[in-house]
Amino acid sequence: MSSADLGVDAALAAIRAADGEGALRSGIEQALQAVRAAARASAPAGEVAAAWSQALRSGVAAAVRLTPGPSWSWFVSGSVARGEAVAGSDVETLVVLADDAARDEALAAAAQVHGVLERCGVRADANGVLASRPRFCRSASAWADGIAHWTSDPRVDRGVVMTGVLADSRAVHLADDEVAEDLLRAQVVRAAVANYPARQYLLQDATTLRATFPSRLRMLANQSDAVDLKPTAIDPLVKIARWAGVSAGATALSTPSRLDAAGAAKVLDADDVSTLRDCFAALVKFRWTSRAAGDQVVLSELPPQERAMLRSVAREVAGVSRKLAYLASTSAFR
Repeated sequence: MSSADLGVDAALAAIRAADGEGALRSGIEQALQAVRAAARASAPAGEVAAAWSQALRSGVAAAVRLTPGPSWSWFVSGSVARGEAVAGSDVETLVVLADDAARDEALAAAAQVHGVLERCGVRADANGVLASRPRFCRSASAWADGIAHWTSDPRVDRGVVMTGVLADSRAVHLADDEVAEDLLRAQVVRAAVANYPARQYLLQDATTLRATFPSRLRMLANQSDAVDLKPTAIDPLVKIARWAGVSAGATALSTPSRLDAAGAAKVLDADDVSTLRDCFAALVKFRWTSRAAGDQVVLSELPPQERAMLRSVAREVAGVSRKLAYLASTSAFR
């Protein structure tokens, strides 16, 4: 199904042609309404997420175009870059500056870009992955130095986090034709393949248990059945796929394509690839079609089949995670 079939083409054209904040805001809202309508009409959830991600990437590119700035290339990361955004997803951004660009001026201009986006309904990343911060606004040579540092010793300077952010990066605005769309992603994948510690700590980060799905017994005892799907199932699955894709030397971005690449390279076995693919598809569908507001869900308010599905997904993801953590302890992935 194409973006035209989803009714998004007109909105994308409006976003790309926007000559001011008002037109950009209108185009982004038009895109959101179109993808929501497509989701209600039972369009494939993965394609709905991809279309909304494309609209957000186009929105960032338009905001950059509407804001005076230096010679720079803009990248997004996270779910928007992977094509897996949902309504309410925020945007992670990075900038590659020309070597002679003034950094302070670039940071101020990047803040203005995010101001435009905020006024158009596109939220900046809550964790601070923003081009308006010095950590995420660097020259190409400074990014290369950082990648070498973060992948060789991922325990310092938030190396694991930075490796993950860059592995998900995707260009939305290029300073010139010599800058590749996957400039940062390709560099960090090559560096991680060459540095075992980078892969080791990506896997450790993916399989470290941060939240669990509440058991039925605990729900009865505590009278609490709220669960946050992000740390419970979504983040572990996405991170496993990222580690697996990087370990396979693949620059693929989407979670399903990373799983496929990992299966082809024998990083993951076929059963685990199939399981995680099914879990991911179920989560994407739930996030686009459920009446739950966001990823915080109250299980008692969901239909029984959705509760059962979420419980099954969480159990399957946790099972694969435990298996990978055990294999890692035996150095099977070195």
